[in-house]
Amino acid sequence: MTLRPWLYPLILAALAMGCGRVSDQQARNLVARYNDVVSEAYRKNDILLIDAVVGPNAPDGRRLTGLIGVHADMGIALDAHLDSLEVTGVEQAGGDLRVRTREQWRYRDLRAGTGEQVGEASVDCYEMTYHFRKLKGAWMVEEIAFAAPPQVGRKEVPWTMDAKDAHSIVTPPPGKP
Repeated sequence: MTLRPWLYPLILAALAMGCGRVSDQQARNLVARYNDVVSEAYRKNDILLIDAVVGPNAPDGRRLTGLIGVHADMGIALDAHLDSLEVTGVEQAGGDLRVRTREQWRYRDLRAGTGEQVGEASVDCYEMTYHFRKLKGAWMVEEIAFAAPPQVGRKEVPWTMDAKDAHSIVTPPPGKP
């Protein structure tokens, strides 16, 4: 059987469209890797670790730099563990990928140096949307956001902070410097 010459472009187009799609499992692996790296960065108070999973100049990189910096400034490391991760949606358009998840996390703050727990531990549940962008052949996180209000276990954080000390992670209310 010989194929008609006009079928070749159609077959190539179909193959090209199918080959670049991210499966649910691949999307889950991307999110899990991001969370593993970011959790390690929090535990070590090392913002440089996020460069492996966050795009350059990405809003998420600025957010993480601020949050990790605040913890480090207070002498606290965040010990975070992902207990469960379920992908609930994957949308891809060219070099942009959005992955929606349902997650459960365990958190506790530890005093840097001693490892002593500070305050109460927490079990939190989130619905998240991860926005990945393809950069130099790799999927990097551009931004993450809550897809629904978070369900947070602990009622108090073991530390307080003035908004002006929050490394630009908090926007003061209008009229407040």
